[in-house]
Parts: sequence; structure tokens; C-alpha cells
Amino acid sequence: MKSPNILALVALLVWGGANAATPNLPPLPTLPPPPPMPAPQLTGIQGAVLLDVNSGQVLVAENAEKPLNPSGLVKLMTAYVMYQAEKQGLVPPQRRVHVSNEAWHAQGSRMFIQPHLPVTMSQLEHGLLIDGGNDAAVAIAQTVAGSVGGFVDLMNHDAAAMGLQHTHFTNPDGLPQPGQTSTALDVARLSKHLIQAYPQVLQVAGKVSYTYNHITQYNYNPLAGQENINGLGVGLAAKNSWDLDVSATRGGRTLVAVVLGAPSRSAAGSDASALLDYGWNGWQNLPLYKAGQVVAQVRHVDWSPEVMEGVTTRAVVVSEPKQQGVGLHTRFIPAAGLKAPIRAGAPIGTLSVRWHGHVLQSVPVVARSAVQPAGWFTRLLHEGESWL
Repeated sequence: MKSPNILALVALLVWGGANAATPNLPPLPTLPPPPPMPAPQLTGIQGAVLLDVNSGQVLVAENAEKPLNPSGLVKLMTAYVMYQAEKQGLVPPQRRVHVSNEAWHAQGSRMFIQPHLPVTMSQLEHGLLIDGGNDAAVAIAQTVAGSVGGFVDLMNHDAAAMGLQHTHFTNPDGLPQPGQTSTALDVARLSKHLIQAYPQVLQVAGKVSYTYNHITQYNYNPLAGQENINGLGVGLAAKNSWDLDVSATRGGRTLVAVVLGAPSRSAAGSDASALLDYGWNGWQNLPLYKAGQVVAQVRHVDWSPEVMEGVTTRAVVVSEPKQQGVGLHTRFIPAAGLKAPIRAGAPIGTLSVRWHGHVLQSVPVVARSAVQPAGWFTRLLHEGESWL
């Protein structure tokens, strides 16, 4: 069988204008010059990442894949699994929860739940994300999965599904335990998944304080309460080793700054603040394509119809340094062995977005509508034409 003829493959952005080889693609936006803002200098930390949630791009990485103790940031995965269970209707937010002795006697930071004292899943959510309650983490785990061990299995299953290759959980609270490890990059990616799947987390995690049973506790996040800050978590990995994960939203754009192993809580806050400032002032987001927009055409004479349009499965947004005249290059890469019939919505390739040769994103592309094999007469006619 003849190989498909790719009609629409490349869209190129260069300073001074857009040169799109694909007639169906709109021109990409252009950028004005001078130099980019220098990245902040971080000192005394073990790992750090600044990630743009909208584009999914890493803007700053320092020891990003170094395995470290995630401490209290483990609770972000605890929250993810909890929200997942709520979405599935397994544990409604207003469900009254039984508090076990294990949860009651949890060590470290607590929200001070007790057996026979009323508490709901919603209250545990607040105690987990604002108070950093280890007792809340244990109670959530036992309620969702029936046991802490079963819940940890769910945490590791979701970590694998997210592609967190250097992350392994051994408990839901983040207390020191052999084998529990993650990286700044994995924590940032977990945060992205959490925010995108369950944005309600930002309505809770950024609150300055929470009161339960007449006890008011304040958020350990040193940036909580500041403008644009809406999360996410904090932990103490060891003496003089603080972990901080800060999310902030401005103008519809959300950034996540992860700092691991800072010498103090205030130092972690200062570094996270510097990362966020760099993200706001040094970078901007460029919307390239809308979800469902046609980005490619694949033609095959033995298909019906002959031309198949490919569309993006999601909006394509790219983060670019501000005031820097650089080029973006996008290319549709068809899947190997495309063969009719192809159903509408079936994967047909990827849209690769590159910047100076570096792949920024690989976006799935699917068939806009179905194609079928052409009828026998059409195929016979084309076979005859090939001999001419």
C-alpha cells in the first residue's frame, strides 16, 4: 500500500513574521526583542523547580531530579487521592468520619481530631492542607482505602500514572520513613496534575488559617496570605531542611515554585518568591492553538475521504522568555503505519513544539472525522494510474 502523503506538517515562527507551510494553520504570534531576565540565584537549597501549569513547561530547574525526602509535600498526593475518591462518589465531602486511635495519636503537626469528636471529610481536607495535619492524613487514608497501606498503594499507582519516575510513597503524612522519596521536578508535576484535575485545592490550600474544635492554626506556608498566592504545601525534612511548594495565579496564569532542602522556612519562602517573580517578569505565555483546532492534513489516495484532518486534543500554550527575539517551530509527526479505517478521535500523531531545537511540548493529535478504505473501483483506478 502506498504511504500517506503528509500535506500539512510544519508551522514556523521567526522574528519578523510567521511562515506557515500549512494553509489551515493560523500564523503563530511573534515576540519583540531585547535580552531575557536572568534566572534567580538560589543558595543553600538541595533542589528547585519553577513550572508553568498552563504550558506544563519547566522554567527553572536546579538539581531537579535529585532524589530527596519530600516530607510534608507527600500530603499533596494524599489530597489528590482524596479528591479522586470524592469525585467517584466514594466519600462525599460532608461524610462523617470515624477517627481511629492511630489517627488520634499521629505524631508531628496535627489538627487535633479525636475519637467520638465529629469531623467530616471537608474538615479533614482543611486540616490536611492548612494545618498540615498528620492525623488528618491518616484519617483520610483509612476512610478512603480502609487502611493506610491500601491508601499508599493508591498513591503509588497514581504517581506511576503521572509519570513520576523518581517518586515512591510509604505513608500519607510525610513523616520520615525509609524508601519515601521524590524530586523537585516530580513534586512540581504532581502539583500540576493536582491543580488541573482538582482546582478546588487552591480554594483551600492558600488560606491563612483554619479553626477546628475551637483551635485556630495558621498555615505553615510563609507566603500564605500574599497577593496571588493560593497554595500548596510545606514540610520539614530534617533539622534545617525545609521543603516548600508554592502556587500562585495571576491573570489566569498559574505558576508552581518548588524548593527542597532550604535551611529555614523563611529562606524557602524567599527562594520561592524569587522564582515566582522571575516567572511573572521574565516569561510570558503564548496561546498557539485552541483545543480541537486543525493542525495537520494527511492525504492518502486509497482513503475515503482522501484527506484526513488532525486536531489537537487540548489547547496548546507555550511559555517564552519576554523581550527575546527567538523562533518557535511546530511540526506534525504522523504515527507510523496509519491505515484506514480510522475512527474519529483516534490518535494519528503528535504536534511537536520546539524552541531552538529543544522540544517544549509534544501534543497528541487525533482524527477530526473518520476515514474508510476507498471502494474497490477507486483503488483499482489509482493502481492503474501508478503504472502510467
